[in-house]
Amino acid sequence: MKNTLKLIGIVALSLQIACSKTADYTKYLESGEIQYAAKPEKLKAYPGNERIKLRWFILSDQNITKAKVYWRNKSDSLEVPITRSAGIDTISVIIPLAEGSYSFDVVHLHADGVKSLAANTSSNSYGPSYISTLLNRGVNSHSFTPTNQGIVINWGPVEGTALGTKVNYININNDARQFVAAPTVNSSSYTRLLQNSTLEYRTMYKPDTLSIDTFYSPINYIPIKY
Repeated sequence: MKNTLKLIGIVALSLQIACSKTADYTKYLESGEIQYAAKPEKLKAYPGNERIKLRWFILSDQNITKAKVYWRNKSDSLEVPITRSAGIDTISVIIPLAEGSYSFDVVHLHADGVKSLAANTSSNSYGPSYISTLLNRGVNSHSFTPTNQGIVINWGPVEGTALGTKVNYININNDARQFVAAPTVNSSSYTRLLQNSTLEYRTMYKPDTLSIDTFYSPINYIPIKY
């Protein structure tokens, strides 16, 4: 009988504590103390050359005054001041970062410190290691055409991710000229090149379709002697 009464007492006490906590939580909610700023929408990351661009939208909440961007498990951060317009705002920020992979958390804040839930994304920063893998498009052969002070370049195979090969030279009027040989082009002709000058070429790459930067292979040279 004593054990039964003791058990009833414990249950009653537990119910009292539970009810007390529920009442406190309800009171906390009713007081309006739990608030969230509007969350960053459609957060996207764009890789670059030792940098990453982040872009997102603010669809509502005129009280947002800044954003905090976190990476490396929140050991690094960046504060982004925000001035809201009357409509939808697009926020962009470029962060200088050493080559590597990164994950980001972005939160909005009000002036009084109220935060939003975090938006997440990840991307890569490319640098010397990636650049060292880039190959210039080969040249199978080239020949000069003295009648028009020209050159014909027969291109070799090109890497599948190449955007094209940039060609630079000086013409007979000492003007710099620049052309791009598309990956699908097998032969290119250039005329009116300055005698005893140098034609240079290098191949362009983007590691990702979202990349904000173009990367280049080392430069190769062809002496002009027609």
